[in-house]
Amino acid sequence: MAPAKIRVIIVGAGIVGASLAFHFARRGAAVHMVEGSAAGSGVTSRAFGWVNIINIVPGPANYRLVQEALAEYARLQTDLPAVFAAARPGSLFWLASAAETEAFAAAHRMAGTDVELVDAATIAAWEPNLREPPACAIFSPRDLALDPAKLARDLIDAAGVTATFGRKVESLILSGNTISGVRLADDGVIEADLVILAAGTAVDHLTENLGFRTGVEASPSIILRYNCAEPVLNRILRGPGLEIRQSADNRLHVAKGYIDDHEENMPERVGQRILKIMHERLRLPEGVSLVEAAAGYRPFFSDGMPRLGFLPGVEGAYAAVGHPGVILAPVLGRLAADHVLEGRRSTLIPPAGLI
Repeated sequence: MAPAKIRVIIVGAGIVGASLAFHFARRGAAVHMVEGSAAGSGVTSRAFGWVNIINIVPGPANYRLVQEALAEYARLQTDLPAVFAAARPGSLFWLASAAETEAFAAAHRMAGTDVELVDAATIAAWEPNLREPPACAIFSPRDLALDPAKLARDLIDAAGVTATFGRKVESLILSGNTISGVRLADDGVIEADLVILAAGTAVDHLTENLGFRTGVEASPSIILRYNCAEPVLNRILRGPGLEIRQSADNRLHVAKGYIDDHEENMPERVGQRILKIMHERLRLPEGVSLVEAAAGYRPFFSDGMPRLGFLPGVEGAYAAVGHPGVILAPVLGRLAADHVLEGRRSTLIPPAGLI
């Protein structure tokens, strides 16, 4: 008789939860996802959608993890080519001066990342709607621009798992020192052998009754989306004061840091200010207009590393949470499956990043 499948509940159906579902189901687990709203909602729906390493400073511990994350994305593209059909590769990144840009490129190369310095003439040829190309920029060919919410939904579909949407998990069920499932807000119960918490900044709400907190913090950002009638950009552009990409439907997407401390910093007002900057720096067609300005609260830890591991003091509970979630999601899903199903703990995440 074949051994019984491990029953796994994944709390949270954002990009990290979706990757967990995909990797655990592909390895034979019986997965049940639970999400209080829809798949790919929450902070995942308000992510910029830039899978990259060029925006990561070489050196800190998370750099090697991001390198492996990009390799994991390449494997996913091979496994699920249709899912990535609309993804756009490549980005151009530059700093305030050519010297700073050149030094940053050299640091990436020293860390083992394949990047290329391109000059102003090349940038102008590649991005003719950029009004004043910088003297040089870093071309990062392996970067991807994609829709994180759609990717989450596609991974869940590919996993073929059971899913409960629109019902919030109220608490974990503790029997002795073992987590045996989850209790929903409407008093429904779902039982499992393992509960994985992938609910971003809400994780500590679910662990409080266990006397444990991960220490997750909320890092706010704004996603701005603009209607545009025609193609303007070929790659993601990231320079001082501007981080922008264009999707296949011609919509322009801009990411900005966000501090909700003044009326002038409300997302809609930021969106209108950025629209003026876009007109100054890009040749845009008439009629470009702001259609969405929303704040997202990313799960963040002070050491910059994600949290991936079993909760202390109890059996049957695991956490997978951290930033940048869109970039790290595939590798976190694979590492968690290695850890839980095969007992292999990753060397990519140092002890400070493990629970």
